Amino acid sequence: MQNILPQKTLSESTLSEKEWKRQTLLGFVRDLLENNRIPTHFISSPSDDLTWLDGRLRSDILRDYQPALLQEFLSTLKGSTIYHIKDTFQCSYSFLCIPGSELTMVCGPVLFEEIRPSRLNDIVAKKQLPQELRAVLQNYYLSLPSFPVPSVYYSIFLTLGNCLFGEDQYATIYQDMNDIDKWYEAYSVQYQNAKNSTMNIEMIEMRYALEAQMLEAVFTGNEAKAMALVSKLSSLTMPHRMSDELRDYKDYTIAFNTLFRKKAEEAGVHPIHIDLCSNQHVQLIEQITSKEQCHTVWSRIVLDYCRLIRKHTLKDYSLLTQKIITYINSDLTADLSLKAMSDWLNVNASYLSTLFKKEVGIPLTDFVNRQRIEQAKKLLVVTELPTKTIAQLCGIPDIYYFSRLFKKRTGITPKLYRESITRNHYIQPYEDVDFK
Repeated sequence: MQNILPQKTLSESTLSEKEWKRQTLLGFVRDLLENNRIPTHFISSPSDDLTWLDGRLRSDILRDYQPALLQEFLSTLKGSTIYHIKDTFQCSYSFLCIPGSELTMVCGPVLFEEIRPSRLNDIVAKKQLPQELRAVLQNYYLSLPSFPVPSVYYSIFLTLGNCLFGEDQYATIYQDMNDIDKWYEAYSVQYQNAKNSTMNIEMIEMRYALEAQMLEAVFTGNEAKAMALVSKLSSLTMPHRMSDELRDYKDYTIAFNTLFRKKAEEAGVHPIHIDLCSNQHVQLIEQITSKEQCHTVWSRIVLDYCRLIRKHTLKDYSLLTQKIITYINSDLTADLSLKAMSDWLNVNASYLSTLFKKEVGIPLTDFVNRQRIEQAKKLLVVTELPTKTIAQLCGIPDIYYFSRLFKKRTGITPKLYRESITRNHYIQPYEDVDFK
């Protein structure tokens, strides 16, 4: 396999504008497909070893499998043509010869349908597969990426073809590859023992690796990376543990939530915040009515925990400071004076004041006022409560003092703040998801 894409150090000035656009688009298409777990390779044809092309399915289930027919097929590919092929296992591949090179772009396998148990039984029967190999094939399908909207997939290659060959200057061929897959007629007596297959192990390892990477991304609050990994996880088909597929997905989603709940605890978020976040997810999970909604909730869970950790992580603070911050954020209407805090924690007030300022960077009173004004800003935007009520809810019953403090921190009065950020300009937060 070779890579025809430009290196990171390559500058646009070293290539013609046409070549630069071509290589940039090839790189973009490759990254787009691979981010959706669709394998993309650039190979020199003919290639000696093509067992990797189908994820080693045929070499795993057949003894002495030689992909000669596939090599023959690749040698017949024509220039200025994009081939979309579906094989006898209902897996789709795309092939095109890169103009100006001896390389062939090979994409796949990818599924455009969900292989449910009944469909799997049909395929096993048609291929006359021994029943012990049924699990091998099932695990193979679980390991494949799923692209639920084929038209979007094909449009990617339409755009690529227009760039590489010119609009209306190339052909697109859609066909089945069953004539190449007559292996089951010649090899039906050469099936391997199921224990030789490693696909099940690889599929499980892939899912666990994605989960581990997501946990690390959430731990650091990296939303972009975490969401990209969720997209990859969504392309996996979850193993069917129960006859009720939706219950399977719901149970996995509950476990998914638990994983991130423990990660938030590891990041130093106080249990009071974690519990609130987790309980909201559990309630939402029970409203789910489809597998697709499960995927939406996975994204919701990842985003919520990323934001929760960024907002409430206390792992770098001492235990005393953690307790103070958590108590402040849990009840802004309480007595949050230095004396009240020191009495509650049974420590010297001067020591507590020095410790808090050293760790947080501002005095305790300033921190309390900041949190109260931030809460007031939210209430002014998302509610129609009178300013006096909002001041009381934020722990500042004196409306005149509240207004002075608010203007000192924001530069404008509460009334002007509410008017300047009307609901017409307010973007509803991502958290407000409801499947009812």
